[in-house]
Amino acid sequence: MTTIRSLFRDLPISLKLLGAYATVFIVTLLIGSIFLYSLVRQTIEANIESELNNTTSIILSMVRTAAKTSIKNHLRAAAAQNKKNVSWIYKKVLAGEISEIEAKSMARELLLNQSIGKTGYIYVIDSQGLAQIHPNSRVEGKNFQNVSFVREQMKRKEGYLEYEWQNPGETSPRPKSLYMTYFAPWDWIISVTSYREEFAELIAVDDFRDSILALRFGKTGYSFILNSKGDLILHPLLTGNAYNYKDAEGNLFVRTICTRKRGKLIYSWKNPEEKEYRKKLVIFNYIPEYDWIVASSCYLEESYAALRQVRTIVLATLAATILLALPITWLLSIYIVRPLKRLMSSFRKAGAGDLKVRMDDLSRDEIGELGGYFNTFMEELHRSNEKLGAEVKEREQAEKASQRLEREILDISEREHQKIGRNLHDDLCPHLLGIEVLSAVLKQKLEEQSLPEARNAGKIQALIQDSIRKLKRLSKGLYPVDLPDHGFDSALADLAHLTQDIFGVTCHCSCQTVVRINDNTVAMHAYYIAHEGIHNAIKHAKAQNIFVSLCVREGKIILEIKDDGLGFEQEDDNRGMGLRIMNYRARRIGGELSVLKDQNGGTIITLVFDADPLAEKEHTRKNG
Repeated sequence: MTTIRSLFRDLPISLKLLGAYATVFIVTLLIGSIFLYSLVRQTIEANIESELNNTTSIILSMVRTAAKTSIKNHLRAAAAQNKKNVSWIYKKVLAGEISEIEAKSMARELLLNQSIGKTGYIYVIDSQGLAQIHPNSRVEGKNFQNVSFVREQMKRKEGYLEYEWQNPGETSPRPKSLYMTYFAPWDWIISVTSYREEFAELIAVDDFRDSILALRFGKTGYSFILNSKGDLILHPLLTGNAYNYKDAEGNLFVRTICTRKRGKLIYSWKNPEEKEYRKKLVIFNYIPEYDWIVASSCYLEESYAALRQVRTIVLATLAATILLALPITWLLSIYIVRPLKRLMSSFRKAGAGDLKVRMDDLSRDEIGELGGYFNTFMEELHRSNEKLGAEVKEREQAEKASQRLEREILDISEREHQKIGRNLHDDLCPHLLGIEVLSAVLKQKLEEQSLPEARNAGKIQALIQDSIRKLKRLSKGLYPVDLPDHGFDSALADLAHLTQDIFGVTCHCSCQTVVRINDNTVAMHAYYIAHEGIHNAIKHAKAQNIFVSLCVREGKIILEIKDDGLGFEQEDDNRGMGLRIMNYRARRIGGELSVLKDQNGGTIITLVFDADPLAEKEHTRKNG
């Protein structure tokens, strides 16, 4: 992920714009296309199932209507015929040929000897709901007006009636039909009844064959009827029993339909005239009273033909849009990037020192506005650069003059140090030596005369000798000749002793190694930096203890002067001059000088400069 982000970050803006815009556009279009395709697919699937369900329901209603008509006609014919038979018998009563009792007995025998279907029969009730004739003799003479369909018979007396009936021992009621006719002379409601499931053979399939076979779904979709045993009642292509038919995957799909009786199923099927199996959808429903399963089926690829057209249109639109979007995006990115590249080129020229570069032919958009800001910035930068150049030149001249002045002051100071040191050593020291000799002679003469003043003369001689020693150290501090020969560490030690003798403060010198600096100029500058640091600590910081340390570390000589005085104050102009001279000396020998306040009080001055090979060799020898 980091690599991809890094690659994208380093791409040119034109490619970033092209990639980002094209990606967003294509992803958005793809999402919209997928959503549209899914929506159309769902709509088509819903329409297919709705059409098949509606067709199945229509066929179901058609079959039930035809069955109802057939059953009704059959039962009406039986009822009408039996009414004629009863009327014929009754005429014999009117003719005096038989008695009414004989006639009713004859009619009863005639009606009970008839069967309607497998379990159907004929019974008679009167208008009060009293059973006059029934195959079950125990029922005769009982009143059934509390039964709903009997009350309907009592009310109507004529016509067709459907109802549910559950015989003793049965778990659920079953649909039955009856047709009744009324024989008024005897107040008989002659009823012909049977379970509707027993009249499947009465249904005239030819009455609705053409209507069902005319139904088509797609090019080859159709409807068919079979029973739960797999017997094909009506099919446009097949006959016989299909219970063990298998699809391309070996599934017994007809057996599944017969078992489930209601629902939908997808299976593979190949009609006899076809070469390949195709997926097929079937919606089926059940007519329990006739044990018929009414089904409507169609091939999915035919139903999805519109969906394929939609997919083709979507893909073509997507391809065309991409082909149009990519060049448009590329041109747009070039239009945006080209002035940016010009601006980048101008920045490169400006960075190379061409402060007169400007952006021309600016547009009025944001990039043109940015170019205008660039021009304004460059103009201001050009003016500032000219002004700064003049100031730098003036400052350089001032700095050169200041450097020359510092050098002259330093040279004068060194010459004066040398002059004073030479005068002290070469002029004053001989005079003091002469006085010391005279004081020795005076002491000797006074002692020979045993005068008490001889003792004072000896004190004078000792004081003069001490003054000569101090004068020699002072002249050596002012003019430390032969530093390479005597060693830089020895010179620092002498400087520390001289400071204690002259100023009466404690000055410690700690040298971790013998350090010899072969370059006398480098040694002189380093020595005077230490001298100035000690002088500042005494004069300005009022220090009572001064610590001087010297060591060699990693090819560098490190000189440190630390005191316990008042600390460093920038406002001290005199001390500032001394620090400038110290910094100048440090630069002359290629060293680095730092002046810091100590956290515990006082000042720490540190000089770091390169050690020469001899000094490094001495350091190695001493430290093993």
